[in-house]
Formats: sequence, structure tokens, C-alpha cells
Amino acid sequence: MAPRPLLAPTDIGLVLSYQCPNACKHCVYNCGPAWQEWFAIDAILPALESVQRLKGDLQVHITGGEPFLNFPLLLHAVRTARSLHLPVYVETSAVWCLSTSIAEQRFYALRQAGLQAILISCSPFHAEKVPLKRTLLAIEVAIEVFGPNGVIVYTSEWIDHIWHFGLDTPVSINQYVMAYGGETAGIMFWDGYGLISGGRAGYALGRLTTLFPADSYAGETCAAEILFASHSHIDPYGNFITSFCGGLSSGSWQNMGQLRKSYQARQFPVLIDLLIKSGPFGLYHFAVEHYQYAPLSDGYAGKCHLCVDIRRHLFQQATAAFPELQPALFYAQF
Repeated sequence: MAPRPLLAPTDIGLVLSYQCPNACKHCVYNCGPAWQEWFAIDAILPALESVQRLKGDLQVHITGGEPFLNFPLLLHAVRTARSLHLPVYVETSAVWCLSTSIAEQRFYALRQAGLQAILISCSPFHAEKVPLKRTLLAIEVAIEVFGPNGVIVYTSEWIDHIWHFGLDTPVSINQYVMAYGGETAGIMFWDGYGLISGGRAGYALGRLTTLFPADSYAGETCAAEILFASHSHIDPYGNFITSFCGGLSSGSWQNMGQLRKSYQARQFPVLIDLLIKSGPFGLYHFAVEHYQYAPLSDGYAGKCHLCVDIRRHLFQQATAAFPELQPALFYAQF
């Protein structure tokens, strides 16, 4: 089998904005209400054209943040993607879904614009701000509009878990801890849901899993996540972000051709070069030696937690030295 080409995702997300009202504890992109900037409407077409030039078996998901907070821009993005014959779906937490009429109006408008499918998130982390009744209403109306094959619930098994605590009000993480105990709740979140320890998760939810010292991650590189990720994102600030590496820009989506040539020539930004070759533990040695990084005394929930904590330190110590530490507001959202 031929090796997978570099920087060639098959599912690429158009991040309309990192703005959302939830600021969820598991968010790898540190989304929240502090983010204000949205994709410029006249940048949507060139952004999607840059995606289209990647070729191959490619689909686009329009995401955030919460893309429904700017519904006119969301509609425009769907229409633009379909004009380029790109398969497209939209992701939402359903925080906006307050009534059947609102859901029907928006979903029918999206279908008319050419939307083929919608992903509705159901998670204990969204449920801290989004009552389950909104999630269920969004699912019900979406099935009516897009059909059962056009609706993805991620993840559907959490409906029953959340329902146990009620439909009408948000459910806090601590309610699971009180009901099941910290160890069981942690297994439900970290193993059952499949948390990634980057972004806020390691800090906000690390207490519910086993933490390990930095040297536990020796030998784990990030080559697969950075070079060969099937899932990547482009954002309003011009960043191409591979895998789920929030706050780490591989380069600019505005010149994907040149970016791919640089990577094929093994010309990487400093921190990305370290992560590809020696992973977060290599980054750890670099930060300790050159920037006086001090490890977290309790340890780390995973290699992504280690990576993010080091990058936070480097951003504070030497922002200008590492342009790959973008977007900047990511590092203010902990």
C-alpha cells in the first residue's frame, strides 16, 4: 500500500468562529464567549477553494465554536461548499434550539442551501450548558428534515446517561461524580467518551483520571497527528490545524500548495519539527533547557496535556519566536 500523502485530510473542518456560549471542559480548541471574530464572508470561497485543491476523497464539515450563532454566515458557507460540489455537513451543540419552529426554520433553510447531513453533539460536557430537551428536539426535527441517514448523533449512548439526571436543566460534571463516584465517572468520560487531553480537558477533567509524569510520554511522537491526519481544520485567522491540535498552526491555508511543498521538503516550524521527531517529551526537554519550563507537580492526563502546558509556557515566554502558536486567544482561554 502506498504511503498516505502529507497534509492530505479526508475530512476538513471550516471553523466559522471559535465563539460559543458553552466553553466546555473537554474542548480541544478552547472555544468560548471571549472569541469574537468570524470568518470574513468574502474569505469563505477562497478557503473552500484551497480545500478543494487538496483533491482526493474529501468532505467538509462546518463547525465552531457554534456555527449557528451566525446563521447567515453558516448558510453562505453551505451554499458555497455545494457550489464547489464539496460534500458538506454541519456540527452543532443545539444550544440555540429553543423551539420546534426555530429548528424547522433553520434546518429547512440549510437543506434548501444544499446541506446533506448534520452532526448533533450529545455529550456530558455540552449538557453542562445545554439541557437534553434541546438536544432531543434538534435530533427530532433534523430527522424530519434530513431523514435518519442525514443525522449523526455524537454520541448517542450519552442520551440515556444524561436523561438519568433530567431533561429540562443542565447537568454538571459533579452530578456524575456524586452519583457514580470519581473513578467510575472518570472512566465514563475518559474511556467511554474518548476524551483528548489537549485544550481544557487535561486541566478541567484531569482530576478524574490517572496523571503521569512527563517522562511517561518519552518515545511518543506526533508525526501521525501532524503529517498524516485524516481530520484537520482551517480557521478565520488563516491557520491550518491538523488533527485535534488546537493552538498549533501547521501553517497558512491561504497557500496550501506551498505549505505542502515545504513539509515534503521536511521544512517545519521549530516546535512542529520537535513534535514530529520526538513528541511532547522532546518539546519538554527543549522548554526546560531553553525557557525554564517547570513540570506540573501532579502530572499530565496524556501527551496532549503535556504538549499544551508546554506551549502555554512558551507562548508566555517567547510569543514572537514561535509563530506556530496560533491562534493567540487560544492561550488565554484556560
